[in-house]
Amino acid sequence: MSETLIINFKHPLIQQADFLEQVRGIFFESSSKKDFKNLQEKNEFEWKYFGFYLGHYPEYAWVAIENDKVLGYVLGMPWTQDPTLYEIQPHLKAFENFYPEFPAHLHINCHSQSRGKGIGKILVQKCLGQMSANNICGLHIMTGPASENRLFYQKLGFNFVKELNSILFMGIRI
Repeated sequence: MSETLIINFKHPLIQQADFLEQVRGIFFESSSKKDFKNLQEKNEFEWKYFGFYLGHYPEYAWVAIENDKVLGYVLGMPWTQDPTLYEIQPHLKAFENFYPEFPAHLHINCHSQSRGKGIGKILVQKCLGQMSANNICGLHIMTGPASENRLFYQKLGFNFVKELNSILFMGIRI
């Protein structure tokens, strides 16, 4: 059995092979939005939930690779109250009262064939460990109130839950 590598997006290995394209593929495969009016709308969507994080916080981005195949990735951000992020994701302002306790957030996606195998858990734990090492007190995610992934987060210890505007905010203290 091969070893699963967890490497940072700043690692030179990411530039080899087609790892970044595989990660993009997982992003779109995992997204609830599948149809776009045009390429510009698709590119804006990708920037909003993927490219922004890689462009601004690559040190908090990790990828799981096995046998030259990307299994999943996590994109972290230590401080959600970034004015640049608010410009592209204005819905984040609705949760500002919770950011002092849960200032960081993440996005995680695994390839459909890698789900249920512990890859997501490893990636989230890597991100939590990094946030802890950087003295960040808490982390949150946002998902849909009826999304199946809420159970995944609950198992990992995300026990603060608040629903606003059809968005489920879940937090974990680090």
